[in-house]
Amino acid sequence: MCEITTHVCCPHCQDTNIKKNGRKATGKQNFLCRACHKQFQIEYAYRGANPKVKELVLRMALYGSGIRDTGNVLDLYPSSVLRMLRKHAKKIKEPDFQGHYEEVEVDEFWSFVRCRKKCKRWCWYAYDPQSRKILAFHIGRRNTSACRALYKKLTGLDIDCFFTDDYKAYSKVFPAEKHYVGKEYTTHIERRNRDFRTHLKRLARRTVCHSKSDEMHYLFIKMYINHRNIA
Repeated sequence: MCEITTHVCCPHCQDTNIKKNGRKATGKQNFLCRACHKQFQIEYAYRGANPKVKELVLRMALYGSGIRDTGNVLDLYPSSVLRMLRKHAKKIKEPDFQGHYEEVEVDEFWSFVRCRKKCKRWCWYAYDPQSRKILAFHIGRRNTSACRALYKKLTGLDIDCFFTDDYKAYSKVFPAEKHYVGKEYTTHIERRNRDFRTHLKRLARRTVCHSKSDEMHYLFIKMYINHRNIA
């Protein structure tokens, strides 16, 4: 008689210290990882429950694929893709950095929710070119109050100087002795603006893909910033 041995690997942490943990209602064998204590199956009745598929959904969303594109490629309903991404993004916290930063570049880029002309949303954010981290961000209108909301998130950091373009709101909010104005100072953050529009399809300038709600607009930008900060 031929004996077949199957090596089971945890899809969450890749550990091989696995034990059987009963069966699901569908009759599928359930496993428990002794390392990360998460349960999983080898075969899933519903494709969207597979952790590897969930990881692909996230990666596609962060590299230029829309909700329907992802659903078509992975054979999932668009509503399932949206639910997975919303659940993942809600677990992510906004950037919370501490410490000293010599030079921080600040800029804002345009986007919209639902209607291109009537529902404009501006993403304000601060970027440290040395660590390549986005220190804080704020989504709102293009005015002084939105700029002040971003600056408030930076007050806990020790920053030597701020580099911005000549938009008048910056000179009203940032301390004059730390504020430097000029396009030559914001070349790094301008490249990050390009990355946002390249990797998040809903931010691309010429596309039919766009955010239908402020919640998802905020969650997608927060998710992408977290991805860039830990990359």
